[in-house]
Amino acid sequence: METFEPLRTRAEHARVHRGFTALFRHAGAESVKVRLQEGAMRSWYLPAHEIWLAAHELPNRYRNALGTGAPPRGVVWPSVQLNLPLEPGSSRPNARFLRDSRGNYCIGHTGQLGGRVTGISRQGFIDFLGGETRTREIAVGENRERLVMLGTFAKPSALVEAIAELAHAAHAYRGAIASGLR
Repeated sequence: METFEPLRTRAEHARVHRGFTALFRHAGAESVKVRLQEGAMRSWYLPAHEIWLAAHELPNRYRNALGTGAPPRGVVWPSVQLNLPLEPGSSRPNARFLRDSRGNYCIGHTGQLGGRVTGISRQGFIDFLGGETRTREIAVGENRERLVMLGTFAKPSALVEAIAELAHAAHAYRGAIASGLR
């Protein structure tokens, strides 16, 4: 079982969040405006992957809202969020930003989609992604977790591909649930 370490300081959390946003800019993202429920903000749109990222700071976390397609006019709703606490313990989002044994930053996700929509479950989404073969049991310090591992910042293209796949799958799953899939 692979072992990861949690991020340790507020400064490290801020550095990783800047690096996360930079993944999109370096992949060729265009700067666009989106309007989330908090208001209009700068976003990054990757036409090649048909995803957008709205990254901003909230009182207890860095919000990384991801959606599919070109951001439309009007209020948009994310398909999935890869949020990062501002500092250790400030929140417990479903994304996990970790450091591997080589010191590389990595991202995993629990598979739990937010939004409190009836019918959306962690196991249902994991099954929609392809089942337990898409998850890995890892050790984070003394704890064990089962995560969908997206990849490492050391391989930015593969990481962006995995993020795009997760965003599109979350969008499709939410649509399937809204259409009556059980």
